[in-house]
Amino acid sequence: MPSTTDLSLSSAPLERLRPVGASHDDVRRYSRARRNALPRTDHVTAVSGSWAHEVVLRSDATVEVALWCPGGRAYPELESTAARVAARASRAHRVSERVLARLQPEATAPALLSVVRLPHSDPARVLNGSARLVLVADGIEYAGNLGTLVRTADACAADALVLTRATARVTHPKVFAASRGTVLTTPVLTFDSVAVARAYLDAAGFTAYVADPAGATPYRSAGLGTGPTAVVVGSEGDGVSDEWREGLTRVAIPMRGRADSLNVAASAAVLLFEARAALDDV
Repeated sequence: MPSTTDLSLSSAPLERLRPVGASHDDVRRYSRARRNALPRTDHVTAVSGSWAHEVVLRSDATVEVALWCPGGRAYPELESTAARVAARASRAHRVSERVLARLQPEATAPALLSVVRLPHSDPARVLNGSARLVLVADGIEYAGNLGTLVRTADACAADALVLTRATARVTHPKVFAASRGTVLTTPVLTFDSVAVARAYLDAAGFTAYVADPAGATPYRSAGLGTGPTAVVVGSEGDGVSDEWREGLTRVAIPMRGRADSLNVAASAAVLLFEARAALDDV
């Protein structure tokens, strides 16, 4: 825990931040990132709050814009975090409580907001070499579920999350929140087609297993983790596409109660941990 003196010194740069209004380009950029309204090619997300920025600071992520709203009450820990974020940011500004209310209606001052660039990962570099475990998510529609899948991949020490036919954007702020910030450290590979994704996995020596409630092979006897393993899960409504099912083992998680299937993230966790246990025993 920093001392009171350390906190005072570290927050001093915040007093020198120039105030800007709602029409400033950087304020508008944060607003668009928060609303998931930037182009898909603009690989940034909106981050808010203390815990989220501590995650950012522990990563190598680039902070493009930092916005600090001091408010009328002291919050030394957040001020310390804000000072470090502002020092890392390419551009940092001060905003009023009125601007804050327009940007983030549920937030109260003091508040820290930022635009953070997500890392890009090269498929050839990530999948080749020592990679042994990959989660494939096909057709995921909801940002919250996508973020939970990122967090699940991190929990199992998966080497990557592969996305195909994705509707949800990895840059959506809900993905950052649901992943608890692990979207900054988990390689996420997005492919334009299932065929290209399968070609990369095949070339890297992965065996892919498709999660399917109607699959003929119970997951405990499917051979998960006997070599480089890709676990494929599908969308919340339609499941895994036929392009993934063709020629691959379809594995089922036996349902012991009345429900006929698990949430996509729960299914992914069961299969990934099964594969991870086998891989760790090799």
